[in-house]
Amino acid sequence: MNALALNAAGLRYDNGFTALSDITAQFARGSFTALVGPSGCGKSSLLRLLAGLEQPTIGSVTGLAQSDIGFVFQEPTLLAWRSVAENITLPLKIEGHARSEIDTRLAEALQLVGLTDFADALPRQLSGGMKMRVSLARALAKRPPVLLMDEPFAALDELTRFRLDDDLRAIWRQQDCTIVFVTHSVTEAAYLAERALVMQEGKLKAEITIDQAGRTDNFRGAPTYTEACAELSQALGHKSGHKSGAA
Repeated sequence: MNALALNAAGLRYDNGFTALSDITAQFARGSFTALVGPSGCGKSSLLRLLAGLEQPTIGSVTGLAQSDIGFVFQEPTLLAWRSVAENITLPLKIEGHARSEIDTRLAEALQLVGLTDFADALPRQLSGGMKMRVSLARALAKRPPVLLMDEPFAALDELTRFRLDDDLRAIWRQQDCTIVFVTHSVTEAAYLAERALVMQEGKLKAEITIDQAGRTDNFRGAPTYTEACAELSQALGHKSGHKSGAA
């Protein structure tokens, strides 16, 4: 069963620019999909259609209600006068969760993003990467059945990014949620996702399945990972090899 689907969907803005054309794609419940492509190819526009933040000008989007979708934007959207903990828990308080449940989810989310010692800090006291981790923690604390992520780790250092990639996969397995993840990185897409949708000029160019059979903690050294990186690079127009920051 699909959590979300795009049905011959297109998006054209008032200024006449066509961001998306004839997009048909299904996102099965519990799946992990990466959206990969150059800047301006329509990845973020597609994500906004799935989130219900934009409405298609042609075709349709089907799936869960907007309230069942967690969204992590490219830039953190934090309330400057609230602490890290307050920013993370605000949506849970609005939804009416019990204090004990909020505390449990807060502790879990802070640990996952490596900010346990910064619960009382204000956004102005954090680096840009730490602010993004707070934004991610806020979405994760809701435990949404669908999580849409728009290049959330791009501003982080490589070691932190690798750890958060591992944490995200663990969360995906534990919660059996559906994740759609936008990234410019071929290696990140190959590591995280079960499949990658390659986009170009507002259209889907390729769909690549990433073999998960026998996956272990050292998957980055596995032949299937290397093959997926090479296939993604080729689909993006790179003649040889794979690049961690391919766009």
